[in-house]
Amino acid sequence: MECPRKYLFQVTPRRYPGDMPGEIEQVSVALKEGRRELVLKGSESDVGKIIGEHGLDKRTFRLKLLNFLEVSDASLKELPKDIEQLVQLKNLILRGNLLKAVPKTISALSVLRTLDLSRNEISELPECIGELAELYSLDISSNELDDLPESMSNLQHLTVLDVSNNKLESLSPILKPQLIHLSEVLASQNEINSLDHEVSSLIALKKFDLRENRLQELPVDLASCGKLKELLLKNNPLKDTRLGKLVKQEKGIKPILEGIRTRGAKSAAKKTAEGDGGEGKGKKKKGKRGKKAAKEEVEEVITQFIKVLHFNEGSSSTTTEVQITPAVADVRPYIVCCVVEDIDLQKDNRYKEFIKLQTRLHDGPLCGKRTVATIATHDTRAIQSPLLYDARAPPLIQIVPLMKSNPVTAETLMAELMKEADEQRKAQKRNTVSGVHKYLHLLSGHDKYPCLVSKDGQVISFPPITNADVSKMSRETTSLFIEVTSSKDLASCKAVMDELVREMLAMGMGVLPRAAAEPDSGSESSGDEEGKPPKVTLPEGAKHLAVRQVRILDEEGTMKVVYPSRTDLMNLDGIRVIRE
Repeated sequence: MECPRKYLFQVTPRRYPGDMPGEIEQVSVALKEGRRELVLKGSESDVGKIIGEHGLDKRTFRLKLLNFLEVSDASLKELPKDIEQLVQLKNLILRGNLLKAVPKTISALSVLRTLDLSRNEISELPECIGELAELYSLDISSNELDDLPESMSNLQHLTVLDVSNNKLESLSPILKPQLIHLSEVLASQNEINSLDHEVSSLIALKKFDLRENRLQELPVDLASCGKLKELLLKNNPLKDTRLGKLVKQEKGIKPILEGIRTRGAKSAAKKTAEGDGGEGKGKKKKGKRGKKAAKEEVEEVITQFIKVLHFNEGSSSTTTEVQITPAVADVRPYIVCCVVEDIDLQKDNRYKEFIKLQTRLHDGPLCGKRTVATIATHDTRAIQSPLLYDARAPPLIQIVPLMKSNPVTAETLMAELMKEADEQRKAQKRNTVSGVHKYLHLLSGHDKYPCLVSKDGQVISFPPITNADVSKMSRETTSLFIEVTSSKDLASCKAVMDELVREMLAMGMGVLPRAAAEPDSGSESSGDEEGKPPKVTLPEGAKHLAVRQVRILDEEGTMKVVYPSRTDLMNLDGIRVIRE
């Protein structure tokens, strides 16, 4: 007997996550678990095929808490305008796709720090790229760019830029004084035919790769980049044969910079100035007098001094060394230390101001909210040298955290802090947290944590989370041991330390030793002992800071780094560094 038509019904098959066309299983899982990271690689399962046919899974833009998104080698043809909805993104990796353009809505990603668009087919960047105020690293290598937007000069936090393997003829938009943190520019395999004289305004530039371009001459101003450590110029048709030979010989950067200084192209203004100064004897003498007067004028304005003390100068009790173990390589491999002596934290609000300074540096572009580097300060009287920088399993690290009285293991401390963070989120009904809770994710996924251990076995630092209460500084502290650690690179550690020392000097934290306290005009004595540098008598009202070197050694006793070295604390305007 047939069933009446009104009782017929259709059974809808159960739908599983990722069953609909264009839906990706990893996105389904991220939505279900509320993840903050999403990685979609074309090499994994059928991700590349789905994205190639349907584009990026639209549900991706419902992950409002996402701070890391990677879609790599996945045949992505278009980045949807909806990217503007992911306002918490700090890292956007889109390398190895088929993108031809970047949507203007990308400017909504106000906290974005890393943008990787390498190995695509992009021919133009939107002007709004300059609105990414927090951008630290930009990789647009291996694309079809023939020009850079002028707005890139607004990226004041930009530190690393890779534009290699494009069709660029000029780098003018990035050779601007606003880019005070730009330390690495990779621009090889382009069609660059000239460099602006403004290149000298890149005061932080350390690496400049210009290989395989069309440069026929180099501006003399390039030699004025005081921090430049690596300059790559091979395979350029340089007109000056001597300079070309220096580049080919690869004898280091010093002879190349000296060659550029003496044989480089000069700006019209410099040529005019030199011409005016060389016409006739009278004018020449006048020029010399002018230089002498200018020198005296410069000396008059230098009222800030940093004295660098050698690590083994003085008694053995003043020598501080840190031994580093191979175990830190996988978690936080870089460390730089120094001791700042003869300081006064009691005057006015200096102690509170110094605490605020550390917080400001931690939240700023140099430390990148501790993602790049972390500062820790200790009362030198509370530590014993040599110290050990090590990485250990969380249950094996025991520390009395700052402002606490009982020791806990790193495992217990992290569990407690994570619990507190969850309670904060629930109480505030927000997904953001404050204080040290903001940095817990920096150690996620690591089976060992970094720690700095005093000679007596006490853990005095657990970066990037906390210091130990036993070595905390106070208003009575007169000598400060400072450590800066990083998971990124050694240069970041040194840049942070340079800035911290400069700020401490500006705050007037240094106390002049009695021998140097006698005011004078700022002259130099000839020195009593042969071979010793002349002593400098400081002018009245001068600010002074004494910084003692600290060596970092490996397990075999070989020195890995010393700070401050002769290449540190360079190009500090209005500050004279005395190295003894």
